[in-house]
Amino acid sequence: MSTVIVVGGGISGVACAGALNARGHAVTLLDKGRVLGGRMASRTVRDSGTPSDGHVVDIGASYFTAQHEAFQPLIEEMVGEGVVRPWTDTFHVASSGGIDGVKTGPIRYTATNGIRSIVEHLARQLTDTEIISAHGVASVSCDDDGLLIDGARAEAAALCMPSPQARALIDPSAPQFTDALFATHELVWEPVIAVTAIYDSPTWREFDGMFVNDDPVITWIANDGSRRGTGAPVLVAHVQPVLAARHLERPADVLPAALGAIQRVLGIDETPTWATVQRWTYAKPMSASTEPFFLDETIGLGLAGDAWAGGPRVETAWLSGHLLGHALADRRERSANDVRVTGRTSL
Repeated sequence: MSTVIVVGGGISGVACAGALNARGHAVTLLDKGRVLGGRMASRTVRDSGTPSDGHVVDIGASYFTAQHEAFQPLIEEMVGEGVVRPWTDTFHVASSGGIDGVKTGPIRYTATNGIRSIVEHLARQLTDTEIISAHGVASVSCDDDGLLIDGARAEAAALCMPSPQARALIDPSAPQFTDALFATHELVWEPVIAVTAIYDSPTWREFDGMFVNDDPVITWIANDGSRRGTGAPVLVAHVQPVLAARHLERPADVLPAALGAIQRVLGIDETPTWATVQRWTYAKPMSASTEPFFLDETIGLGLAGDAWAGGPRVETAWLSGHLLGHALADRRERSANDVRVTGRTSL
């Protein structure tokens, strides 16, 4: 196992590992999920009893932009390879009473085979990273000799995940962990319950995605048939955070209200033939730091994700991990140079 550990297999963790690999540093990436992706999550519909079995639906991040100069070339490359495609620059806007109009903005991108496939594509390009899936880390500690990940020595580590999850791993009794590290975990995170609904046919007015303002039940509806380019009668709605927070223990209980809200907002009478839910306890931070990442240079512990770099967006999550990876590489190279020049070890 490499002594540089990245914890978290979402886009920020994979970007962090990629930056380290590009600088010649081996990495071990640990992810608690069975597959990579994190909140860039996709699921294949199975056993629904509908013609949409086999349809890949995005149940986490709905889309992404590519406006940062470091991220744009990567996306252009993936467009050329057929991994990513431009989706739309126009979303509808609605309220509790129905559709109000449209709103244009930057091009939003999606992935041909589901948004998780972007993370998988980037992971396949890693040159010197051991990926260990279904591996939940229990503790991050520190002693006089440096970092410990589940009791094993690590020269450096990057925690690429929502800050409440990172905070739960860090040993508060370790004196080497600074107040600055703990201060990074004070952001408030919103939960979301994503509702996937499959209908017999698309009877709604044509749209790609829809922001729903001032509704007590839902905040967003994605036309997943449009997102996939198949026209499949599949919708994904996001439940309003306050309501989602009340149903985190039993997320399926929110289905009747959410499906009724979809009918009301879209002005349809049809009910779905199949529906399911996905709970995201830490869906997105309510604000984000303008700093690109956090790194304690002394002990080599870093944090990255969509709560950094002015997020929360997919591209800022990638940028945060990418820049943290380069900062960790800088640190290792300075340490190696210290050894060559002075003959001493500096972690």
